Amino acid sequence: MGEIGQMLRDLRKSRGITLRALAKEVGIHFSSISNIENGKERCGEETLTKLAEALGADVDLLLGEAGHRALPYRVLGNIAAGTPIEAIENVETFSLSLVFDPRDHYMLKVRGDSMILDGINDGDMAIVKHGSRAKNGQTVVAVVDGGEATLKRYVRKDRLVVLSPANRKLKAKTYPAAKVEIRGVLAGVVRTSVE
Repeated sequence: MGEIGQMLRDLRKSRGITLRALAKEVGIHFSSISNIENGKERCGEETLTKLAEALGADVDLLLGEAGHRALPYRVLGNIAAGTPIEAIENVETFSLSLVFDPRDHYMLKVRGDSMILDGINDGDMAIVKHGSRAKNGQTVVAVVDGGEATLKRYVRKDRLVVLSPANRKLKAKTYPAAKVEIRGVLAGVVRTSVE
């Protein structure tokens, strides 16, 4: 908490705001803010949010530093994957948990190379949205005949389900629809290694 206190003090001083002025703005006694800045008092999420907003600071970043939220990634701008573009730094924050709500999603570590043509490599983390239904062409987590789970493209044809890999060396497999249970639909991938 001492680091957060130091950050708050530095922010306050850099903006030329006194303890009493900040206290008046956020409705907290100035001695409490002093104690927070000196690491003598813990700062709850609600108080830290008020202080961050009053100081014009990044609330998510401060809450992450304080351990109240997962620390968000810093997005520094855009990068071209085609024609080069002007490099302009425009700092934002990005939190996986805000984009992929943990109550609706889960992650699986990918093992194997059956989905490499879709850019899903061995060791990557698949972000999966909970669900028991899928549309044709979606990549799903499927359990066949109560056995092991697999990540494959899904297509249902009448009473049959085709689970297809994204690897030319492997072949699609067809199963009776009653034997295939959908456990979720792929929502994103986190690359964990770059070769």
